[in-house]
Formats: sequence, structure tokens, C-alpha cells
Amino acid sequence: MAAPAIPLDERSVKRAFSRFATGVAFVTTEVDGTPLGLIVSSFAGVSLDPPLISFCPARDSFTWRRMREAGSFAVNLLGAQHESFAQRASAPGADRFAQPDVLREALAVIECDLEAEHAAGDHTIVVGRVRSTRVAADGSPLVYFAASFGAFEPHDQEIPCPRS
Repeated sequence: MAAPAIPLDERSVKRAFSRFATGVAFVTTEVDGTPLGLIVSSFAGVSLDPPLISFCPARDSFTWRRMREAGSFAVNLLGAQHESFAQRASAPGADRFAQPDVLREALAVIECDLEAEHAAGDHTIVVGRVRSTRVAADGSPLVYFAASFGAFEPHDQEIPCPRS
């Protein structure tokens, strides 16, 4: 049973949003020879035909404003072993490329062309058209829940995914 409703303010909305567990991705590109990247927990698969993904950087993100110039990007889905990297890389101004192994150890890499951007409140919905994918043979995902990073342990049996 859900708790009683509380007054709607930024803090209560943020707290409610934090109750949804998400994966963590490192979105990367290069502009004028400079590698750029940002950590997102708003990644989602959007469509299989055509293959589209989305993520939502803050509208005031200086990094995303520079990244969009490239017209393409890679979404690196992070594993549980990347927790300390994600904590450090989430901070504004962090050196997000100090650990190059992170990109080689991603659970999956999804290469995309920038398809569209849509303003949505204080964020931007970025839609990417998938060009290629690389998927690791195994690994546990890094999960973000209630403002904390953690790991996910799957059940032993495969459970069918619900269709929307």
C-alpha cells in the first residue's frame, strides 16, 4: 500500500522519482579531438523499428551542449564494477576519462546518431538512432535507486518480459 500523498514540491517529486530503480549509462562522444561524456540514469530503449534510444540530460548541461555538436554518441551501459567510477564521474567538472577501462568493460555499447531533441521541463529528451551495438557475454548491471548506486542479482530462472 502506498503512503499518503504529501504536498507537491521539488523535494517530494525527486524522492518519488528515486523510488524507481534504473540502470546507469555513460554517454560519450568526441568533439574537435576532445572526449566528452556524462553519466545518466534516464536511458531507455524507445523503438525496435527503427531502433531508437533516449536519455535526458539537464537543459543547463554544458557538457551536453558541447556533445550535441558531434551529431553522434555512444551509450556505454555500466556494470556493478563501475560504481566508484559513476560516483566520481557524476560530479560536475569531473575527469570522466581518467579510467579508460570503463569503456572497454561496459555491459553493452550502443552507437547512435542524434535523431531528435525535445525540451521537457528542466531536461532535454535526446533521441538517438542506433547504428551498431556490442554486448558483453555476461556481467551485472549498475543500478541507481533512492539516490544510491548498487547491484542487481537476477533470479535463477528466466522470467518473460512484459510487453507494453
